Amino acid sequence: MTNKNLKRIISSFLVILWLSIIFISSNMKSQESNSSSKAIISKSIEIGYFMVGKNISSEEIIILTNKLNYPFRKCMHASVFFILSIFILNIFKDIKIEKWKKYMYTILFCFLWALLDESHQLSVNGRTGQMLDVWIDTIGSIIGCIIFKILKRND
Repeated sequence: MTNKNLKRIISSFLVILWLSIIFISSNMKSQESNSSSKAIISKSIEIGYFMVGKNISSEEIIILTNKLNYPFRKCMHASVFFILSIFILNIFKDIKIEKWKKYMYTILFCFLWALLDESHQLSVNGRTGQMLDVWIDTIGSIIGCIIFKILKRND
């Protein structure tokens, strides 16, 4: 097995793994998903204040957590699809196709997966499918393609 084939297999595995993680995360009930986000934010606030040597009350943490929850969740949407786009582009890296096509295929795949993901959420208790999230996911994948292109100038 050549080094290129091994890299393609690993990249394919990472795409499948990441798609599974997205699906499993989307399968979380609304309260469970929201609680997980808030727990991450609260712990980050606590650590941040501790690192700079300042105190913060539990009430202030709750207020900050509630303010940051919505933007945090939207940033996570974009981040997850940013990573997915990088994994997909790694599969295309050694395939001989026109350079722009691999980016277009990647963005199209991410858009379709986001659409499927949001549609799937309609069947999950307490979750909703939102077209805004599809666009945020797609923007994350576009940013991933741009960063990949910048880092791989000769690509």
